[in-house]
Amino acid sequence: MSDGSARPKRVLHIVSGMNRGGAETMIMNMYRHTDRRHVQFDFISHREETCDYDPEIIRRGGRVFYVPSIGQSGLMSYIKNVRDILIEKGPYSAVHAHTDFQTGFAALAAKLAGVPVRICHSHNTAWKPNPRLWDTVQLHIFRRLILSYSTALCACGRDAGRFLFGGKKMRNKAVHLLQNGIDLDRFRETNSLAKAEIKRRFGIRENTMVIGHVGRFFEQKNHAFLLDLTAHLKNSGISFQAVFAGDGPLRPQIEEKAARLGLEGDIHFLGVVEDIPALMQTFDVFVMPSLFEGLPLVLVEAQASGLPCVVSDNITEETDLGLGLLQRVSLETGFERWTEEIVRAVQTEKPRWPDIQHSLTERGYDAKANLMRLMNIYSIPAQEGQ
Repeated sequence: MSDGSARPKRVLHIVSGMNRGGAETMIMNMYRHTDRRHVQFDFISHREETCDYDPEIIRRGGRVFYVPSIGQSGLMSYIKNVRDILIEKGPYSAVHAHTDFQTGFAALAAKLAGVPVRICHSHNTAWKPNPRLWDTVQLHIFRRLILSYSTALCACGRDAGRFLFGGKKMRNKAVHLLQNGIDLDRFRETNSLAKAEIKRRFGIRENTMVIGHVGRFFEQKNHAFLLDLTAHLKNSGISFQAVFAGDGPLRPQIEEKAARLGLEGDIHFLGVVEDIPALMQTFDVFVMPSLFEGLPLVLVEAQASGLPCVVSDNITEETDLGLGLLQRVSLETGFERWTEEIVRAVQTEKPRWPDIQHSLTERGYDAKANLMRLMNIYSIPAQEGQ
C-alpha cells in the first residue's frame, strides 16, 4: 500500500465530452467514490467548451485536457496530441477510452507513450441508424486496431460488446462486462409532500399523468417519434404532461416541431437537469423510443426509481432488471400500441425498495462495487482506489 506522502496514481479517461450522458455519469459515479489520495482521474475531452461535469472534475483535483477529435484534426495529429499529453502530464497507470469505434486510436497513442494498461470501452450497440457497406468495412478496421493495441476490453452489456469487439471475443469471455453503476441510495422514494415540492421546483403540474424522458437531443434518441406519440396521446383525449430533460444539437428542431404540432402546453423542456433522482420521482411513466442504444444508464435509474418504462425493442433486453417495470415495443407497431402500453404501465404496482436494491446490486449496477472491479482492471490494488 502506498503511504500518505505518495503521489496518487493517475488514470486518463478519453471521452467526447463530459456532459450528462450515460457513460459520463457512470464515470462520475465511480469517481466520486474513489479515494483520490491514491488514485486520480484526468480526462481528454474533444469539446473545447466547458462541459457539465468539468467543474466538478476540477474541484475533485482532476484535470481536463482539450484534444480536437479525429474529424477535426486528422488521424496522425490526433494520435500525436494524445501521446504528447500522456507523456507530458503523466505518468499514467492506465488509459480508459470511451469513444467507441475510435478507441483503437487512443489505445495506439497510449502504447506509443508507454502506458501499461489500455482499455477500450463499448457503450453502444450501433453507431449509425442504417449502416452502409462502407460503414461495416470501417467498423472491421476499427475493431482490428482496438484488438491490436488494447490490453483490456470493457462493455456496458453483451450487445455493446458484440457490436464493437465481435462475437468471438464475447464467446471467449474476453470482455469485462462493466454495467453502468449508480449510487443506489440516491434513488430511494421520497414522501408525497417532498414529491409535490419537487414538482413545483421543476414547474410540473399536479394531478395529471407525467410522461418522462431523459436523453440528449441526438438522432438515436428518436425525439421526433416521441413528439408524434405525444400528439397521438393528445388527440386520443388522454390528460398528461410530457417532460423532456436534456440538451443537444437537435433540441431547437424538436422544440419547433412541438410548436407546429400545437404541443407547447403539453411538453415541458427542462434542459440539463443535475438532480435526476429527484426528477424521476415526478414521473408516472418513462418512455424511450431509441433507434439504438448500448445499455442506457437512464433506464437503470428509472427502474431504480420504481418507474414503469415503455421503450423501443431496439434497446437490449439486458435493460430489464427483473422488477416487472420494463415493456419493449416495436417502433413499427404504431402509436395506438404505444398508447396502450403507456396507459397500462401507469397502473403498474411499484416494487418495494428492498426488492429494487437487491435486483440492481445482484445485476452489477452498484457503483461502489463496480469501482473495485475497475481498479482490478487498472491493476491498481483495491485499497488504493477507495
